Order: sequence, then C-alpha cells, then structure tokens
Amino acid sequence: MRLVIIVILFLQAACATTPQQAQKIQRQPIPKSRVTLTSPTQYEHRETHIDPKTDEPVTYDPKPRVEAVDVKAGKYAFTWIGYDGKEKVIMYQRPDAIDIILSASVTKMSDGKYLYTYNIHNLPDSKTYLSWFTVQTFAQDVRPVRLREGVRHLGRMSNAIRFFKDGYWITFGSTYFREDITPGRSIDVNLESSAPPGLVGCSLTGGKGGLKGVGEHMPTELENAIPGYEAWLRSYTIGPIENLENQSAEERTKYVLESLPLMQQLGWITEDAARWYKRNLNGDNLSRVQKRAAQDLKAEQITSEVFAMIEAIN
Repeated sequence: MRLVIIVILFLQAACATTPQQAQKIQRQPIPKSRVTLTSPTQYEHRETHIDPKTDEPVTYDPKPRVEAVDVKAGKYAFTWIGYDGKEKVIMYQRPDAIDIILSASVTKMSDGKYLYTYNIHNLPDSKTYLSWFTVQTFAQDVRPVRLREGVRHLGRMSNAIRFFKDGYWITFGSTYFREDITPGRSIDVNLESSAPPGLVGCSLTGGKGGLKGVGEHMPTELENAIPGYEAWLRSYTIGPIENLENQSAEERTKYVLESLPLMQQLGWITEDAARWYKRNLNGDNLSRVQKRAAQDLKAEQITSEVFAMIEAIN
C-alpha cells in the first residue's frame, strides 16, 4: 500500500511539471509603432487672390482631414479642398502596416570572421510587402555579403537622423527587395564582420512609401500630420560590436547576464532557461554553459540570438 502511494505521488509530481517542461520560446512579430494619425485641429485658411476693390486677401477653408480607409492595412486618405474648389485626395499607407518576424544567427567562418544572417519573414496575414530593413552595427569593417543578383551595393542611414545617430546602420532598401517579399514569403540578408555579436537595434518598413501628387501641395498642417521615421517598425536583434573584441571572457559573461532581461522580454529565452543561466553563467563553468546552450537551442528554450551571444563569450 505504501509503495502504491509513493508511485501515485511520483506520477502527480511528474504531471505537475509537464507544463514547465513543455514551455518553449515563442517569437513574436515586431511591434507596431504607437503613432496615431489624426486630422489637424487648427489650420490656416488658404489665400486665393487679392480683392482689387478692397486690396484684401480672399481666403477659403480647405477643410483638411485624415480619414481611415483600412486601418488594418494602414491605409488613410489625406483630403482637402483645393484651390479650384474641388476635393483633393492623396492616399497614404503606414510604413508599419506589415507583420514581420525577424530572426538572426551567427556563423564563425574559417578566416575568424562572423557571418550574420538575418531571416525576415513576412507573415501570411501581413497587409503589404517588405520594402526596407536596416540594422545597427558598431563595427568599422562590417560589409554586406551574398547580395541578390543585380544588386551591387547597399546604403547606410545618415547619423543626422536621430533614430539612427548611434553606430552604423546598414540598409537593405526597396531596390534590394524588389517588392517580391509579399505576405507569406521570407528572405535572408547577410553581413560579415570580425566583431562578435551583441544586442543592436533594427528597423523595417512595408509598402511603397512616398505619396502620389495631385497637382498642388496639400495644406501644411495636413502635411505635418504625416509621420516620419517614428512610424517605422523598431526592435532589437544581434549585430557586430567591435568593443566586445577586446573584452575578457568575464566581461563578456557579465554583458550577456545584463542582457538576459531584455532577451527574455523579446521572447528569446524561456523563464526557466533564464533562471538557469543567471545561476550558472560564469567563467568557472563556461564550457558546461555553452554545452547547455546548444541543448537549449535544440529544445527551443533559447533562440539563435541567445546562443550566438553565449558562444561568442569564449
């Protein structure tokens, strides 16, 4: 009887731990921006001409407004009354009207350099195609590799733009993606650098961008309602950071430990795995930790980003 009770208790304990053991990382789409589009509440009346009798300007109300056409697809109509008295409409699509899951992995090559591979997956329910991807780096020698046929070079975002002022932002633009990364499709882009991986920023957009004119400028107040770079998708990934090259294994270990909360927030590591690395990640048992990281990657307890950062410690 006593043996039966022990067996029952053992089975209950095993069942109780099943949810924890089944827990796996779950990548989430890059979050949308929090930018809202609204009609201007204050605006100037437009001047058409000077009345020759009174020598005073003649004005009219352009009635500028922003109207949602398809919120899910991020489509809006910027509407006003033109100088000719007719309604003018310019269509606009938000750059964040795209659902993307981004993953990154790192391979150490025979020449000692790191190959960074970014997989950009445009989800099937997304509303438009991929048009822009830019990734932050902190290395002088970073360069794109394995370019698509016909693409000779890529660009960098200007440091004068406040969202891209830190580091070197390598840009894969619309001429690279060619409008064919439609919903449900994926693409890999690659960078090479001698610098090891660390946490960096990234930004993406979808759709054509730009506006098709209607023969006259829209009212200034309406133009000011169009968001800029703040409406782009923004998140984190891994990229080359040359300052990590000169750090000791102890310093790199500390860096990874300090990065764990953000990596957990990004969905790159499960709660149980994060707890284990917080307890065990130190210089004394690095080989054990790296062996565990390989197992956790296979078991979907950590992502390729976490694995790459742990591998690069030594």
